Amino acid sequence: MNVLRKAAAGAMIVAVGVGALASSANAAAVTEPPLRVKISPFAGKKVKVAKRLKVLVNCSKDCVAKVRVTLISPSGNATVKGGRKLAANRTWVTGMVLTSFGVNILKNHYRQSRLKVAVVARDVSTNKITRNTKKFGFRR
Repeated sequence: MNVLRKAAAGAMIVAVGVGALASSANAAAVTEPPLRVKISPFAGKKVKVAKRLKVLVNCSKDCVAKVRVTLISPSGNATVKGGRKLAANRTWVTGMVLTSFGVNILKNHYRQSRLKVAVVARDVSTNKITRNTKKFGFRR
């Protein structure tokens, strides 16, 4: 009877040890770094007034990014949408192409205008969604 008790106690100790190792392995898998999305103007801190308004989008891991670029001006707003699959740490140059009328409006009101960029990125491996939004001013 005493031998059976010792064997059962030993089996429980082994089971608890294996369970602790499994939970620490799961904790290590859960602590994987999250997906980071970076948005920045093409050159400098502000977007240059031009026919093509360019911004850079970058993901820290493989992702599928959807972008909504909105030009906010006193004369009205304009929106452009697009999407693309991005490899880890690769930069995507995206933005908006204006008509000549739009360029003239922007040249006259660039101080009051803003470019809003909203990115929704989905991590390819974990399917977690990360959102990031930034507003930029304009420079001549």
